[in-house]
Amino acid sequence: MVLENEGSRVLQDSHFYFRAMDTKFIKALKEVLREQLVKKHSVDIEGLGLFEVKHYEQHQKRFSNGKVVMMPPADVLEFKSNVTVSDEN
Repeated sequence: MVLENEGSRVLQDSHFYFRAMDTKFIKALKEVLREQLVKKHSVDIEGLGLFEVKHYEQHQKRFSNGKVVMMPPADVLEFKSNVTVSDEN
């Protein structure tokens, strides 16, 4: 059984509005992140962390079985969180 009054309807409508706004924000954030990272710029989001592209040169990798493989150069996306967790209550 669902009870619905005008207050709950407004709450549902505002929840939908915020979900739609969240979706637009996330899409915009994704586009900005992508644009900046493709240009190899770092992106620092306060309260979240730092996104940056690290370039690794070509190098040799030796496996435990003794096999040596030449690894190609690579650009790697790294994330460093700046979120701190506190046990204070």
